[in-house]
Amino acid sequence: MPQHGEQIGQTPDWLPHERPLLPGSPSTPNFPISFRIVHGLISLLIGVTGSLGAALIQVNLPAIQGSLGLTPTQGAWLTTIYVMTNISMNLLLVKYRQQFGIRRFALVFLSLYTIAAFAHLALDNFPMALALRAISGVGAAALTALAMFYMLQAFPASFRMGALVLGVGVSQLGAPLARVISTGLLDAAYWHGLYALEACLAAASLAAVMLFRLPHGVRIHVFEGVDALTFALLGGGLGLLVAVLGLGRVAWWFEAPWLGWCLAAAVVLLAAGALVEHGRVHPLIDTRWVATGTFLRFAFNVALVRVVLSEQSVGAAGLMQAVGLAQEQQRLLYGIVLAATAAGIVTSAFTLNQKTLPIQFLASILLIAVGSFLDARATPQIGPVNLFISQALLAFAAAMFLGPSFMFGIGQLLTRGLGSIITFSVMFGVAQNLGGLFGAAVLGTLQTVRTQYHAVGLAERLTGTDPTVAATLQGYAGVYASTQADPAFRAADASALLSQQLTQQANVLAFNDVFLVIGIVALLQFFYAGFLFFRLARRMAAVAPPPSPAPARETA
Repeated sequence: MPQHGEQIGQTPDWLPHERPLLPGSPSTPNFPISFRIVHGLISLLIGVTGSLGAALIQVNLPAIQGSLGLTPTQGAWLTTIYVMTNISMNLLLVKYRQQFGIRRFALVFLSLYTIAAFAHLALDNFPMALALRAISGVGAAALTALAMFYMLQAFPASFRMGALVLGVGVSQLGAPLARVISTGLLDAAYWHGLYALEACLAAASLAAVMLFRLPHGVRIHVFEGVDALTFALLGGGLGLLVAVLGLGRVAWWFEAPWLGWCLAAAVVLLAAGALVEHGRVHPLIDTRWVATGTFLRFAFNVALVRVVLSEQSVGAAGLMQAVGLAQEQQRLLYGIVLAATAAGIVTSAFTLNQKTLPIQFLASILLIAVGSFLDARATPQIGPVNLFISQALLAFAAAMFLGPSFMFGIGQLLTRGLGSIITFSVMFGVAQNLGGLFGAAVLGTLQTVRTQYHAVGLAERLTGTDPTVAATLQGYAGVYASTQADPAFRAADASALLSQQLTQQANVLAFNDVFLVIGIVALLQFFYAGFLFFRLARRMAAVAPPPSPAPARETA
């Protein structure tokens, strides 16, 4: 029986710069410039494909719900189950690459994603849609890694850090791109147009990967029988936790008992999985590293930034919906967001090094705070043009943050040893996904609660004896004079219109509260992260060897 870590097959005679970074990653031979450009474009295609499909569903969920006759809870399941399978599958992806090779990894998971994408075109009921979104989550889990590996082939070894940042960052382009193109797709073919684009991109990615396959790497035996138990426990626990965060705001936290049972089961499963892993010689998750203060602080900062970055998906998008703006009216706004995201990725990739890492990390958090405070002055008369600067700052910050956080984690991994690469890959993805879900759940809940609070406060001020209110109602009633002869009906219509405006004003005030909270949290994290970087710099300076004295000059 093969031993854990035993190499599979012969090692090619690689040059030093061509050797893979670790088992499961491709080698990096010297390609001609034309091949490097092609690999860079394939990386862009795969990265956008992996993120655009999920973003199209999330952005256009109301249209899909209507076409399939789904309730809001059923619609939320479509996006939640995708994340459930996506986050759980990350537990096995690294080991799969290490044992079966990068080429089989690419073809198997891209084929799975492509089949699921085309099958979406034939769906006509909720169970089928749910199953296909789950399969899509499994297939898409591999696409971020594939985009990164293809981007590594596009640049020389001297730019490896920047290539890693570009490869990881291209997956961020999907969310703003979905909001730019969704209107045209819906107009052309309704919700079938969304799935058709996802399927075509998946097929194009599969064809590109088959034509330009990644170079071979080192394969080793890594799978063990206990991995199935660990995957069941940790994957099940993470999936249930995602379900609670994804459905809690829709089903409402205290009105659906199954949410509490899922949360309790998630805690039990995760604890049992951690206990199994703690006693293994070759664990999937290095529990001793995860429990260290350094790793916990790193994961906390990554998750917290994803929380505050929910300002875009929950805050700005929700505000535009609350004031009655259609997606067509927001196209230019998200075009600017897309450009700012691309600028942030490129800026981070070409300026990131050991000295600029803390600067980029802190600057991204500070930009989030500035953008949030700018948005906290919204009124019901707000339009997309009023969000150009703030949303561009947030998009740039989100893209720039990913690079330094990823490279800081890589630095921590190198000090621990490459044997913990699975732990880093899984926990980095978990921190990002759960941070985003937690942020959307908490901020959405805060917005709902504050809307009710402001609505009650505004209603208490509107009394029939107030001359201003009476004049407003009279003016609104006059609007209906040409279409409604009955004075009682005109008065009722005027009251309904005033109530509608009150609800809109309460929503806007609630979003302002959300933006203010995000800005304050981002500022607190800025000072906290700055303190951690300062302490780390002091510690490194204390252990650095003193400079060697210059040799004495001989005198005549």
